[in-house]
Amino acid sequence: MKNTINMNKTESGQTEKEKIRQYHKSRRMFCIYKKKLIIAERNVDYSHKEWFEKNNWKYQDKNLIDEIARGIVDETGDVYFYIGEDHKLTEKAEKSFFANLKELSEKLKLNPKSHIFGGVTMGKPGDKWPGIKDYGTIKENLKRIETSG
Repeated sequence: MKNTINMNKTESGQTEKEKIRQYHKSRRMFCIYKKKLIIAERNVDYSHKEWFEKNNWKYQDKNLIDEIARGIVDETGDVYFYIGEDHKLTEKAEKSFFANLKELSEKLKLNPKSHIFGGVTMGKPGDKWPGIKDYGTIKENLKRIETSG
């Protein structure tokens, strides 16, 4: 029998694939596609890439993952945004995300005390990956956006 990562059991007896699916269900995905904030349904057990494919979203002939800002709200309410296969932080992702923060916060009724993180340090699939840059709380950032105009 072929031994793959998806068939390896974790300490809790879950397969790696089950662990990844559980992680996906624990967070809420969003993206900014064609300058519009789009929020995934609750409890979806798939990745951004699968989400884009299911909706047949394209960006010219380029890989959508490399072209648009996307992110998640984790089970604690913290927000992570990034761009690219390597979940990096770029000025493009930053501008796109913060232009949509108020709408994201309102639509998902985010806790003003939750934190915003830009980019993530990739780790093992199914594990929580740490943010690269902590922007502070949602409340602090919304206030900055309001005062800057």
